[in-house]
Amino acid sequence: MIAVLWDASPLWGHLVLNAVIQTGLPYEVITAEECRNDILRRKNFKILIVPGGSGRQKANFLGETGMKAIRAFAAEGGTYIGFCGGAGLALEDGLALCPWGRNFYSGRTEHRISGHIRCEMFADPLIPQGMEKADLPVWWPGRFQEPTAEEIALCPEKGKVRILARYREMGSDLYSHDLPMSTLPPDTLEDWENLYGIKLKPTLLDGQPAVIAGDFGSGRYILSYSHLETPDSPDANAILAHMLRTVLHGEDTGSLQASAAAFEAKGYGLCKNILNTNQFRPTWINTDFQTSWPILRELNGQLQKVFELGTDLHLLFRRTDWLYGWNTSVHGSQLNALRLALTRSLVLPPNEARERFLLTKGVQFAENMLHFIHGTQNWLLARRLCDSLAESEGISPEIIESQRRELFGMLMYGGGRCGELLAWLDTFLLLGKDNKTN
Repeated sequence: MIAVLWDASPLWGHLVLNAVIQTGLPYEVITAEECRNDILRRKNFKILIVPGGSGRQKANFLGETGMKAIRAFAAEGGTYIGFCGGAGLALEDGLALCPWGRNFYSGRTEHRISGHIRCEMFADPLIPQGMEKADLPVWWPGRFQEPTAEEIALCPEKGKVRILARYREMGSDLYSHDLPMSTLPPDTLEDWENLYGIKLKPTLLDGQPAVIAGDFGSGRYILSYSHLETPDSPDANAILAHMLRTVLHGEDTGSLQASAAAFEAKGYGLCKNILNTNQFRPTWINTDFQTSWPILRELNGQLQKVFELGTDLHLLFRRTDWLYGWNTSVHGSQLNALRLALTRSLVLPPNEARERFLLTKGVQFAENMLHFIHGTQNWLLARRLCDSLAESEGISPEIIESQRRELFGMLMYGGGRCGELLAWLDTFLLLGKDNKTN
């Protein structure tokens, strides 16, 4: 029923998977390679969800063949749901499901915001009836390029895109970089702009579209720069549940309708966090697969020490159960992705393929993980030392940057040792495709 495109979705793929599991609907995690091999048509999926991450990377993985397959899926009646990078992928310079383009930032400061934004909601079948305002979560979002009246006159298709939500004002937990905006005294942002020329208030709040939708052939697209799948985000979760219920309306299979209706009926906060609910307790306990599975639990405990050290050094801080915030000098996105991917590995159903993979590849993975943990701890300490020393007596910035690249790769796209560990965990997850949970 639901396909989740996994490639280039660090962290965000796990949030989508967490939400999809809780719908109770049948789903499958698919890859770009499988898209190129026409899996969407062969298995007759109804919904394709593309999580956040780099839209450019996703396009590169799909290639033109995979992109054509997704366009055909939508044109023939499928529903494409894209969050953040998945939304960007669907715009005119990507899949071209939506005739709008991307709206770029004048500076990266405007992009580096996270938390909830109060949004104005518009009447639409995809929005719960009577919902006029909603607190929607954004995590370093992109922007849609809303067309002008003149552009719509030249291209009427641009005027057929429906705006479901617009950003209006900061929520109580909104951050710019690692600065909690709600804690600032009144007029501080204006003073900083006048005194220092620094603009921290994001232009997202200037009525920009947050969620849009439209038709493509016989199908449709729903694109959201808000992560509606964010755990324990009541308004966002209610909207996502209603969207799925609406999309599946009219399906012949009664059990699917019942699952969709039950998911929506759970109401606010339905996307619970995999890190704090008994529903997702480790499944290797009390099973026949005990020979090597606990190694992942031990590594998970060792990785948590990195976050404890980062917190003690004031380079990391707890945002939610599933997310640590970070000082701008730290590659927090990659660290969070690794934490969530490793935690997910603990709750994956055991099967022979996963057990065999652990037996043959687990020791090497453990060694690589321990090397990464040791290197990251040393790097965090050196990073903190740099902040404590005068510039003339500090550690060479080139050395710190070289170590960072070795551990985490490129700032936007990841990689390094952390990327290798994430690739291993992705392989481990995908080994369950023949024994999917429903």
